[in-house]
This record gives sequence, structure tokens and C-alpha cells, in this order.
Amino acid sequence: MERKEALLKIAGSLILTTGEKPGFPPADVSFLDDYVHRWQNALPYSLKVLDKMPEALFDYRPTPKQMSFGKQYTHAAYWNTFFIGMIVGQGPLNEPAETTKAAIRDYYTACHNHCTALIRELTNQQLEGTGYGDNAYWQKHSGWDLLLRAFMHVAHHRAETLVYLRLNDIEPPFFEF
Repeated sequence: MERKEALLKIAGSLILTTGEKPGFPPADVSFLDDYVHRWQNALPYSLKVLDKMPEALFDYRPTPKQMSFGKQYTHAAYWNTFFIGMIVGQGPLNEPAETTKAAIRDYYTACHNHCTALIRELTNQQLEGTGYGDNAYWQKHSGWDLLLRAFMHVAHHRAETLVYLRLNDIEPPFFEF
């Protein structure tokens, strides 16, 4: 190993083991508060991706078995209200009957804001608890598991829509964190 490479590795390990960590919240910020901050940052980018797709292509699907671009958004929003709602004993928000770009955008935003309001009120007991829902599969999930599932769900379906944009020669918006 060259000296320069060794020094860079040592410097990098010192950054990760001492003081404030780049990209990490300060020690006095709870995980839930940091989660809410990151959850809220996800909405503007998701909407930028949605806004890039022309309304005429909202029914676009790369293969017959895949969801359309618009359905990716309503599906993600619906299931996130399911995941977060399960922790507090609320059902999911019904998907809109109208499938225009504006209706889908409004629904996605409303679901995200609904989830944000619920997340802000969660207690440690709810987050650490299990037994949510009626199905044995869901009952083994803790509140934390459901929160992380919702965040991963946003990332998963947004990533699919980024591919849909590229397949239509549309440059995705730059990710701002």
C-alpha cells in the first residue's frame, strides 16, 4: 500500500469514528426526527420525477405485466398509507378514481403529507411494538420495520419511474438531498 493511500484511509477512518459524521444527524437529534426530515426531502424529488413525464405518457408501461407510470405513484402512495396507518390502526387512503396527472400528483402529495402527520405523532412504544394488522405476516413487523418499509417503497417505485423516463428519452431530474 502506498503511503498516500494509507494516509487517506487513516483520515477517512478518523472522520467516521470521531466528532460529527458527514451526512449523519447531530447526536441530539432522534432517529425519528432524522427520519421525518429525510421522509420530507423525498417528496419534492418524487414530484419532480412525476412532473417530468408528459401526461400523455402516464399510461406508459415497458411491458404488459408492469404498472404504468401513473400507477407506480398511486401504488406507492396507497401502500405507504397502509404501512404507516397500520401502526396507528388506520386504513389506507383510497386511490383516486381519476387518473389524470393532476389527480395522481394530488393523491401522492396528500398521502405523503398524511403519512408525515402520522409519523410525527408516533411513540417509542408504537415504533418498538409488533402485532399490527390482522395478518400474521404483518404482525411480526415492528413499527420501525413498517417505517423503513415505507421509505424503501418510495425509493423502489421512484427508481422504476426514473427508468420509465429514460426509456422515453426523458432526462430525469437531478437528485437533490
